Amino acid sequence: MIAFFGIAGGILNTIRLFPQVYKSWTTKKTADLSGYFVAILFLQSVFIILYGLYKPDPIIFWTNISPLACSLILARLKVKYQ
Repeated sequence: MIAFFGIAGGILNTIRLFPQVYKSWTTKKTADLSGYFVAILFLQSVFIILYGLYKPDPIIFWTNISPLACSLILARLKVKYQ
């Protein structure tokens, strides 16, 4: 049962970023996107992935790969469309 909550939280963590990535990608505008937000999102994903590896907890590790990818995409778009 505990694994369900971890997986559900990880899925929701990923889903919350898709609208921002989609909007930034399609509008080619990132002026309203905070660089600090993107940096903190990236660091948060890296630290949680490292924690998941240290624990070792594959749910924590794998459910934070997508947010890491989204943060990298947002950082790239932020630089490209500035």
